[in-house]
Amino acid sequence: MANLFAYRIDNHGDNVRPETIQAARAKFRAKEIDADELREIEDEAILDLISQQRHLTLSCFTDGAFRSGDYRSAVLHSVSGFVRVPDRKTPDGVGVWTVDGPLKLKKPIASDAARFLLENTGFPVKVKLPSAAHLAAHTYSDSAVRAYPGAAALGDAIAELLHDEIEHLFEIGVKFVQLDNPDFSAHLVGREAGELSFDEAIEIDAAVVAGIEREEDQKVALTIGWGDHTDASVDLQRAEKLFALEYDKYTVPYHSDAAVAQDLPRLVPDDKQIGLGIVDATVAALEDVDIVMSRIDRVLEVHDWDRVGLLPQRGFQQVHYIPAALTIEEQRKKLEHVETIATMVWGNEA
Repeated sequence: MANLFAYRIDNHGDNVRPETIQAARAKFRAKEIDADELREIEDEAILDLISQQRHLTLSCFTDGAFRSGDYRSAVLHSVSGFVRVPDRKTPDGVGVWTVDGPLKLKKPIASDAARFLLENTGFPVKVKLPSAAHLAAHTYSDSAVRAYPGAAALGDAIAELLHDEIEHLFEIGVKFVQLDNPDFSAHLVGREAGELSFDEAIEIDAAVVAGIEREEDQKVALTIGWGDHTDASVDLQRAEKLFALEYDKYTVPYHSDAAVAQDLPRLVPDDKQIGLGIVDATVAALEDVDIVMSRIDRVLEVHDWDRVGLLPQRGFQQVHYIPAALTIEEQRKKLEHVETIATMVWGNEA
């Protein structure tokens, strides 16, 4: 039986939205259906995704972020004070948000959505959220000054909200929470990322998990990159500080030779788990098994295999209004590829 505490066969968490979801969101924005009707359509799509995940024998189940517009939405739409900046997007096409007042929780960030999963599967449930530092680094602007004197103060406020939410998620039975901060891949090679310094980002994301009590099978992971900034060597002192935080697991991109060159997994200390992003979620072609296994072997030279899990290097569709690079069928094949490779590593114990 699989060691579920390591969550060996994992899904990053942002799945390709089915057309039913996309059409329903368009109708909702046009006021052709109400929130209850939208939720019914989301429920049906999530139940179908649960069935797909059972067939894939994943170690933990997600809702594919089907209730979210993008990977930040769980927080941005649950907390007053965040506002969308009209007609502005990042170079990647992601909508720009900022802060125009003190943050205040309007509704649970993720626990309501998690309850639906908990009620409909007996498998461990995983919830994915943006990290506090990542949100603060990219939502702080001049309009936030009246409420927060700097991006670090904003990050502290977000960290407090996420800390309380994770505690609640664990109380209701969620087993695995993943926080995404792709900015750390830039910080680790000495580059800037948004409005926070590396040390400020470390302090903020440390506060999110500080002192959170969890059972042995409840884990908090930190994603530290999606495959960017792989053209430079890692600052070892920064890596040591990052990997000393109270996260149980670190998820790293490991789907290319460039990612291997960074050697991030080998820098993770022995008391932490490692999530290896072994397949590219943006390219339909399946990775060569021998190449992937050789990369995994490098990690297993220095880390016990009981502390390793496998997953795609990033979500398949992290923003619903940007077309996914893969079809749902191609996504399925990628996840099957992760499962196949996990079976090659662990056999029937995967």
